[in-house]
Amino acid sequence: SSGINAEYGAGGRTSGDRVWRMPLFAEYGDLLKSATADVNNISAEPYGGSITAAKFLEKFVKCESWAHLDIAGVMSATNAASYLPKGMSGRPTRTLIEALRLLSR
Repeated sequence: SSGINAEYGAGGRTSGDRVWRMPLFAEYGDLLKSATADVNNISAEPYGGSITAAKFLEKFVKCESWAHLDIAGVMSATNAASYLPKGMSGRPTRTLIEALRLLSR
């Protein structure tokens, strides 16, 4: 939702994590079609993985305000940055904490 997106973006700006909103275009839902099930939980195509994961969750979420955070690939840093040491980083923990702090106001 817009509120969650805005607060998560603000949390990212505070923590130094880069975040952006990804589209939930209907075409990505087509990638989850299955001949043997109601829906696949992963696309057979090599693109749009984060988006198709969100499209999968969208089929089951009943509330209007929700977010899919694709954070699997950011927990470790291959190179050090001014705010992030090389290795396991704990990302995006600081962003999540800041976003939750902002949402709780």
